[in-house]
Amino acid sequence: MNRTFKEKAVLKAATFSKKHKPLKPFVFLGLGLLVGAYNVFLYFKNNSKRYITMGLFVMFFIMSSSFATPEQSADKETYLADSESVVADEGETVVAVAETEEFTDDLSMISNVSDEDIVSTDVLSESLENDLKNTDNVDKFTVNDLLKKKQENETVVEDTESSFDKNAWNLILVNKTHPVPDGYEVPLTTIKGNMQCDERVLDILVSMLNAAEEDGVNLMVVSPYRDYQLQKVLFERKINTYMDLGLSYLEAYKIASRKVIVPGASEHQLGIAFDIVTGSHTTLDYEFGDTEAGKWLKEHGSEYGFILRYPRGKNYITGIEYEPWHYRYVGVEAATYIMENDLTLEEFIESLD
Repeated sequence: MNRTFKEKAVLKAATFSKKHKPLKPFVFLGLGLLVGAYNVFLYFKNNSKRYITMGLFVMFFIMSSSFATPEQSADKETYLADSESVVADEGETVVAVAETEEFTDDLSMISNVSDEDIVSTDVLSESLENDLKNTDNVDKFTVNDLLKKKQENETVVEDTESSFDKNAWNLILVNKTHPVPDGYEVPLTTIKGNMQCDERVLDILVSMLNAAEEDGVNLMVVSPYRDYQLQKVLFERKINTYMDLGLSYLEAYKIASRKVIVPGASEHQLGIAFDIVTGSHTTLDYEFGDTEAGKWLKEHGSEYGFILRYPRGKNYITGIEYEPWHYRYVGVEAATYIMENDLTLEEFIESLD
């Protein structure tokens, strides 16, 4: 009669324990472990097909999911660290969102320009991969360039719009929760090449730049109007960049929205927001605010209807980090009130309700 493995093990253990009684407890303990392991082996053997199928399914899920490899994870952490936060002078951690960067109308000259520095959407070069904020190779428009355009206009646009009418063109609120109104059309005028802005602010902008020059301050405009299509292209490319690092679409969208403004939510689409630099400091960074040009703009910009749109320490309201180079036209009355009371446009508009 053939005995099972379990029966053979019990018989041998009993025989051995009779001859070595002091070892009997250890013998039966070992027997219990052996039998238990054998039972587990039999279970998996009898259900092998089920577990093999489950194992293959898990492997397929891991390989096809958005999980990153260790190398990708390291890159991902670097990108997240760069994108999530920056430390302000006060020591607080603020959400890092670059609302605007530089533009150029000559794609052959933008090897050092960021993703948002394109003027034309009909061609996109590989040099857009650079995320730099250096404007050395970007077209910059000085007061002389703008004065030439001003002389071409026969009439001067007067600022007759009511500055405290929140529905006025100069007070349209555009941010992540207030996109550019559907069907909104900007009355564009060409500054030079592909560079454009709202024709109602060109002469006012010229006056401000001219006044700065008279004070010995050289101001240069590097990015005025850009359209929805360009913003859409840039945003989608940024999402793809993060997805290539192993992030899921939702993760990539979240991080991309902190680097490139969601299409339809950029003030540059209004044609009345400008990034401004100076000859001695052409980089869009915090330090621009400490230059003579940055100080002049903050002190005198409101005299011409311009406000520092994203002031320091107000990112929890604007959703944008401190950008001392980004100025937005709102009209003299509103600008004076906003700057004197250290407000954001969001706070000002809310006060009008």
